Amino acid sequence: MRRMLAGLLALTALLMVLCWPEDANAHALLARADPPINASLRESPTRITLFMTEQLQRSHSSVQVLNSAGQRLDIGETEFSDAVPTQMSVRVLKLEPGVYTVAWETLSEVDGHTWTGSYVFSVLNPDGSAPAGGAFEIDLDRPGLPVAADAVVKAIGLAALVLFVGAVLVSWLLRPSPIAVLTPLLAATVIVGIVTTGYESVAGALRLGDIGLLGDVLFDSRNGLWLQQRWYALIIAAALVSARLLRPAIVADRLALSVLGLLAVAWLASASAISHGAAIGSGWIWGTLFDALHLSAAAVWIGGLVSVIIAIRGHPDTRIDAVRRFSIVAALSVPVLAAAGLLSALVQIPNVNGIVETDWGLAFIVKIAILVALFAAAAANAFFLRPRDAAAEGSDRRLVHRFGRMMRIEALLGLAVIAASAALTQLPSPASAQPEIEQKDNTVVETVVRGEIVASLEISPNLVGFNTWTATIRGDDQNPVDVLLLRFRYADSSVGPVTVPATRIADNQFQLEGAYFGLPGEWTVEMELRRASGDDLIIAVATDVESGYQASPFATDSGGALGLPLTQMDWNGVGALWAFVLGGLAWFNRPHIRRVWGPRGGDAAFVTGLLGLIVAVVLLTGLHVEPGRTLANPTERTAESVERGAALFAANCASCHGETGAGDGPLADSLPAPPANLTVHVPFHPDGVLFAWITDGIRGTGMPAWSPQLSDQERWDLVNFLRANFDPAATQ
Repeated sequence: MRRMLAGLLALTALLMVLCWPEDANAHALLARADPPINASLRESPTRITLFMTEQLQRSHSSVQVLNSAGQRLDIGETEFSDAVPTQMSVRVLKLEPGVYTVAWETLSEVDGHTWTGSYVFSVLNPDGSAPAGGAFEIDLDRPGLPVAADAVVKAIGLAALVLFVGAVLVSWLLRPSPIAVLTPLLAATVIVGIVTTGYESVAGALRLGDIGLLGDVLFDSRNGLWLQQRWYALIIAAALVSARLLRPAIVADRLALSVLGLLAVAWLASASAISHGAAIGSGWIWGTLFDALHLSAAAVWIGGLVSVIIAIRGHPDTRIDAVRRFSIVAALSVPVLAAAGLLSALVQIPNVNGIVETDWGLAFIVKIAILVALFAAAAANAFFLRPRDAAAEGSDRRLVHRFGRMMRIEALLGLAVIAASAALTQLPSPASAQPEIEQKDNTVVETVVRGEIVASLEISPNLVGFNTWTATIRGDDQNPVDVLLLRFRYADSSVGPVTVPATRIADNQFQLEGAYFGLPGEWTVEMELRRASGDDLIIAVATDVESGYQASPFATDSGGALGLPLTQMDWNGVGALWAFVLGGLAWFNRPHIRRVWGPRGGDAAFVTGLLGLIVAVVLLTGLHVEPGRTLANPTERTAESVERGAALFAANCASCHGETGAGDGPLADSLPAPPANLTVHVPFHPDGVLFAWITDGIRGTGMPAWSPQLSDQERWDLVNFLRANFDPAATQ
């Protein structure tokens, strides 16, 4: 056991070195902005609006607007939108021509992580020329504990969760129950869980800058509420396990296992609710479920395996039966682990670049490599060593030793997978980091020879807005260049030229940064070389400048496969699906379960299958929690009602949903999430649900609540219009 622990620690340390990033861990990143990144504006904006990749904790998320001297020009407090929880904005004074920096800080309501960032835009001169000056450089570093410490603590916390769940499962599964043997393991995991949960809370406060903000982290954020729930569950578990350690008979085994099982579910839920899957926007229910199933299956397999190793140590008479019972459960968990893990990965990886170009992808590759080794070890145990050991009935000591060693290797690899998973939870996923790798780059390098002078000019990214010009001058060493001026001329002569001195960065190299390309089109950059002899020289370079981020710097989230109606089911649909699947599995596996666990097991499988079918039917047809599902439409769908609804749709809805309802209205690209395609969604929902959405809006999208503007009658007329125009079944 000591060797296994030492190996685990070494492998964990190696994993952290291989795949841990240098930057702080956080996930509420900038998705798009208005004005866009690097925009060049003819007029001053009145408001700066940012859309982030996750819901924001308002008390510790903010936006500032700074001029070239670092002076704040924003007015009042940062404002947030109830309809769009990923949006924040700030009003600004009338901005004079110049270069401005937007600095932002966010606290994610999903995972409790902080993030800072900035971008630049410029306001052009009245004649359309670029303003003089550069952007103000700000320090984006924030206080907090070392990132590596966060990674290690996360790995330890996940390992404690996995071992706790596994110990509870094995205590329930094996006969006689090894709960007495596993109680010390339960106690250790609970203590570790309490400590790591406390660390996460304190680390969150320190990332905000002060331990005194601990209360804000725990009571004013979604992440903090889940941490509280975990703490309560662990405190109850600590009390129960302590009682069992002091007086084992004080709580009956069955009662203790029932309570510990509920607490294990609560711990698993708190870990999944603040995962990447909970923050994907469209289809977040499925993302959370995939993470929960993946973590649960890992806990059953890896945590259960460690507990079995501990339980059978010193009890050779029960070893074969214990391994046989556990192997069935572990075999069932493997396909769940693989399927849920694959689906979670598909949610987080929008394309192959998300694997090869991000730190998250590197950690994912490391995890897959360890998983391959884990599956190989498990296959060797399941198909080679365990059958031979069972056939020999434990009489072959060499085989017993080899089988035990392979079980420990399997457990070691499983815990290494947990460490890799901890790295993944701390890193921004490719889905949320996608904006950073979609930046346009039209960098050009032009070289001009004029007599003995060779001048090259690099322009990066050669887009409208902020650029860097790097000039390298070679030639007459006896008559060096003392001063280099860059003059910017636009093809339209009505836009006046701008002349700016460049900064010397080496003996023969000069550089200038700024927003001097104010408009798309043909620009000429004149390099005026002022030399010691007075024999000055002008060398011109022409370049075609494209627009950078004019409409939207980054694509809005389409939701992908998880945005389809099937995967946007409410909790009833999700519950019905899983009740049907689990019930069906129990029903079709009745013969196998009866052979392993006897007649009672077969009867339990029969009852489980029947209950699964009943629950699925009840959820789909009777018990509904989706708002408005049971609300009847009091307005008959007449031609007059549909006509009134058509007028309301044209006046209030077509700008986002489009005239044909395809979600392609003129304002669609400005929203935090694409408007629903009504031709796809309307047929899947009854009138009451459509009425509820129109009345209350849809949180997390740009869909506002229309109850203040439209009467009940008008909203029902709008529902009738939607049904008549976008539901083919309604016209038949």
